[in-house]
Amino acid sequence: MTQAELIRFLENLGAEVFIRRLNPDEGETVSVLVERIPEEETPIDIPGWKHALYLLENNDSWTIRYHQSGRTRPLQDQELKQLLTEWVQQRDYQIFRKYEPD
Repeated sequence: MTQAELIRFLENLGAEVFIRRLNPDEGETVSVLVERIPEEETPIDIPGWKHALYLLENNDSWTIRYHQSGRTRPLQDQELKQLLTEWVQQRDYQIFRKYEPD
């Protein structure tokens, strides 16, 4: 799945998606954000989100970073779509456990 296809898929699920590059030597990170927090409810007067995932593209798959240090193994298209759909709907981080590296 290309980055553009992934972004369209996530936006169709209702997630907000941002692309960022923290370092010129690294690839881009796809940030998936759900459940917006209004500016007036944040300590620094900028909008925030209650939940976030960070997707990193591998050669032909994607790895998801979540919470402080959680990370999935590389996921192919169907598995990735299934996991992201379930997470956007439920926002239960426990579902990532079965996708962690062995």
